[in-house]
Amino acid sequence: MIERVACPDCDLEQVLPAIGDHQVARCRRCRRLLKVPEGQSQAAFALTLGALLLWIPGCLAPLLTVNAGGASRSANLVQCAYKLWGQGYPPLCILIVVLMLVVPSAFMLLTLAQAVPNTDPGRFRRMAHHLRPWLMTEVFVVGGCVAYSRIQSVADVQVEIGGWCLAGAALLLLGSLALRGDPPADEELRLTQHRAGEPSARTARLSLEATTALVIAGLVLYIPANVLPVLQIERYGGAETNTILGGVIELVHYDLWPLAVIVFMASVVVPLAKLFGLAWLLWQTQRGSARLLQQRTRIYRLIDTIGRWSNIDVFMISIVGALVQFGALEHVRPERGALAFAGVVLITMFAAQCFDPRVMWRAAVPATDAPA
Repeated sequence: MIERVACPDCDLEQVLPAIGDHQVARCRRCRRLLKVPEGQSQAAFALTLGALLLWIPGCLAPLLTVNAGGASRSANLVQCAYKLWGQGYPPLCILIVVLMLVVPSAFMLLTLAQAVPNTDPGRFRRMAHHLRPWLMTEVFVVGGCVAYSRIQSVADVQVEIGGWCLAGAALLLLGSLALRGDPPADEELRLTQHRAGEPSARTARLSLEATTALVIAGLVLYIPANVLPVLQIERYGGAETNTILGGVIELVHYDLWPLAVIVFMASVVVPLAKLFGLAWLLWQTQRGSARLLQQRTRIYRLIDTIGRWSNIDVFMISIVGALVQFGALEHVRPERGALAFAGVVLITMFAAQCFDPRVMWRAAVPATDAPA
């Protein structure tokens, strides 16, 4: 049976071909992944099941143990979030709970539910697809590595069973996602004869307006996020504050160059690149430009993918703030800059979600009627 679809990124009408066990189907024009083999999905299912089995103890068992001045502190993932609430930062607590407890658990359960007999797998697939951009298990693990390195500079720290389980779950989930790719959900591969998902002029305008407002808000919030301190460290009666750049400099001071580069790129470069990248896409779309449409579509996909890595610092703050609590000897708490930075990350992610790449192609229709 011939299956005619429209690409969810560039709206090109095309026939979705049958594929073999080691093939994938991509859009002829923008190279968007449209379909993966069924066998690949089965292997991804097995990896997701393994990830879930490791994820449960990873959330409940201690992540790290810190020893300083004869005292010992340990915390699991739930306690890291709860500590933020007790320190007067409920928004950060809720963010950690949603991103590191609700979303990963729901995503894995929805993925596994697709194999349950007598159910609608398409429904579960659609729901999991919408959660995919917010899945950040590997980002949390990297944030844990940064927290481990920063704590190690002032105290003795050990990785506990929860930390190893979370790292294992993140690796298995990454393998599952690599096998599955990120093909669109069934309703996004719209039958072209119905054109049910075609963006109307009003929907396109709302997409551009919402993205523009979010980009402006992100640019405004980016300044306090990088100027205000994100951490306050009280040590032996004295107090010092750290900005995001201060944390990068501290990692360099302890010769942790790889982590310093990762944090600098994820926390400083990526948010700014996303904001200016989206601003450029908006400008080109408003102009109705037909130049570099394929490249612009790929840039949009890159922006949508890398934005979640900016949460490394947010996750690091939650772990360090929960573990380094030794009274006058050593005490760490988040500061207002952490809230501003988390706001920038969320705003840029929502901005990418609001932007509809099909609008770029629609705005340049007169110049793109010829086959790609």
